[in-house]
Amino acid sequence: MLNTQKISCQRGRQLLWSDVNLTVDPGQLLFVSGANGSGKSSLLRILAGLSSPNSGDIFWCGEKITVDTIMYRSQLLYIGHQPPLNPELNAIENLIFLTQLHGQKVGQDQMVSALQFWELQGKTITLPTKHLSQGQKQRVALAQLSLLEKKLWILDEPFNSLDSSGSNIISKQLEQHLAQNHLAVITSHLHEKAAHIAPSLQQREIRIEF
Repeated sequence: MLNTQKISCQRGRQLLWSDVNLTVDPGQLLFVSGANGSGKSSLLRILAGLSSPNSGDIFWCGEKITVDTIMYRSQLLYIGHQPPLNPELNAIENLIFLTQLHGQKVGQDQMVSALQFWELQGKTITLPTKHLSQGQKQRVALAQLSLLEKKLWILDEPFNSLDSSGSNIISKQLEQHLAQNHLAVITSHLHEKAAHIAPSLQQREIRIEF
């Protein structure tokens, strides 16, 4: 379970939001919505332990995430709104680096299979990612979902740059993830489209809006 107690976020001298209390139970999806600049990405970074709240606390399974940060981060996968890729490396090389960051050694065959699942194959996966389209880069980054077993996914605009096929893949991935009693936190201006593709997401969804 992920929950917060009266967390707040400040940017410079501006208070973006305060007294946010939320609870995400196993099998639930937290969807964060709001206007540009309202602090949605800041909330996700705070929940991922990458930034600190101005006040308040975050708890994972009843314990503050600051008590054992390494344990907490070992159980979550955070993907920001910009694909975390080295433009000079190809898809497989990027995935090798990203999975190693999580302390996992994944075989190349596994990575190729994951990329194929995300409809990337042939020359696409051997080119430096700087030559890929934004949608292809997003698929490379999201291939981590197929390779890393994490209980908590925190995904900032995961539907960005994806076509209908890509949106369908990630919607199904989210369905399977939640069906395993795992948790997810996402923000996306395309979420309604995703919910239409995978109706069960709405049944498992809780919302917060800034």
